[in-house]
Amino acid sequence: MNLLLNRITKAAIADLPMVMETFMACTAELKKHGINQWNYQYPEPTEVLNDIKDGTVFIIKNSKRVVACITLNTKQDIQYKKVDWVHKDAKVMVMHRLAVHPASQGLGFAKKMCQFAEEHALKNGFNCIRLDAFSDNPSSNSLYLSLGYEIASGICYYHDVKKPFYCYEKELTGKISKY
Repeated sequence: MNLLLNRITKAAIADLPMVMETFMACTAELKKHGINQWNYQYPEPTEVLNDIKDGTVFIIKNSKRVVACITLNTKQDIQYKKVDWVHKDAKVMVMHRLAVHPASQGLGFAKKMCQFAEEHALKNGFNCIRLDAFSDNPSSNSLYLSLGYEIASGICYYHDVKKPFYCYEKELTGKISKY
């Protein structure tokens, strides 16, 4: 395997076109399977660029493309206030926009990015991760459940999508399997 595929790095501004290409390819793949999670206006390039400038976008890339990306920060959507979280007093990191390029799906990169997120959160003093996942995306929901994330009581709606996004959280204990 390409050695670059074992490295997760912070995205640079120069990586924005490849990150956006990954989002566009993922959107097309989702739509091909009848999953209307994202549209071609979201993820929005300006928001992704701002997150890159903030140092919160992490990527795995090879010479051709961004294979996987994830945003990790403390920005909780306003809808999260209506969710009945189990870990109410936790110091929370939020996972946004996990994407694996369709050409690299099924190879463990999503799991690797989630495990990196947990390790990154712990190293930075967080003890909980929250995220939301489209209810009609069986792959992402299966992934989060298999990694020990629990569904919180409450849902969110985004991007004019009629189906809800489930809210997940995971208390971090310091025991993370190495990616």
